[in-house]
Amino acid sequence: MSNPSPCSELNSQNPLAGTAPTFDSWLILFHQGAWGERPVDTLVSDDLKKWAHERGAQILLARTPKHVDPYPVSTFWISSGNGELLQGNLNSGGLPDLQHSQVSKPLLLICTNGKRDRCCATFGRGLISQCKDLLSPASFEQILECSHIDGHRFAPTAIWLPENLVLGRLDLDAVANLLTTGEIDSRFVRGSTQLSAAQQVVQVNMWPQQLEFLSCERLGADFHITVLINGVTESFTVTTTDTNVVASCGAEPKVSTLHHITAGN
Repeated sequence: MSNPSPCSELNSQNPLAGTAPTFDSWLILFHQGAWGERPVDTLVSDDLKKWAHERGAQILLARTPKHVDPYPVSTFWISSGNGELLQGNLNSGGLPDLQHSQVSKPLLLICTNGKRDRCCATFGRGLISQCKDLLSPASFEQILECSHIDGHRFAPTAIWLPENLVLGRLDLDAVANLLTTGEIDSRFVRGSTQLSAAQQVVQVNMWPQQLEFLSCERLGADFHITVLINGVTESFTVTTTDTNVVASCGAEPKVSTLHHITAGN
């Protein structure tokens, strides 16, 4: 029998580190209307899906929050993990016109895809409502609602672009600090999407230091990872264990792999 408790409540003690989805790039499409449970499947053309797939980009839909007039002038943003977020409009063929794109200010996309999971609707929209009431208009304009990122059991969950940094269990203070300073505490960080789950765990463990990953080798249940930190090479061992989690509200428990550091700095 499924558990009626919200999945984010059932997973409140589970670690965030190493749970971000892994994609090199993100293509954000502005769509102000209703989404449904799987909007990328139903609202995005096959040609656009092919375009994104060829570039290794995961698609998200975005819109301005409820009761806020639509303000983006762009119909797409693309973040390739190189420290730059580009914005522009789709061409007559419905594909991103990269030739005429421009650099965008950073964006925080907060998942509110309630048709996918009620935690995103409850906690994602609740956080956005707080932000609307208490943040400056300039800061609030850096926030958009978005479709399913992955990991609604960590709601409110979000992605910070162009860093491609996935966050979880966000609160108002964390968002305000991020939008003001560009900084975020490690307890909200799930990981960068360009990194594997094992690498994300090392990243969060050493946060906010900048790491250069030199190697990542798997031997059985362990990953042996070397990184360069301030010119010094450090080594880590990340071990995997399987556990049962309720990944979505009302779902039955399923096996999920956790990553945790067992040796290193």
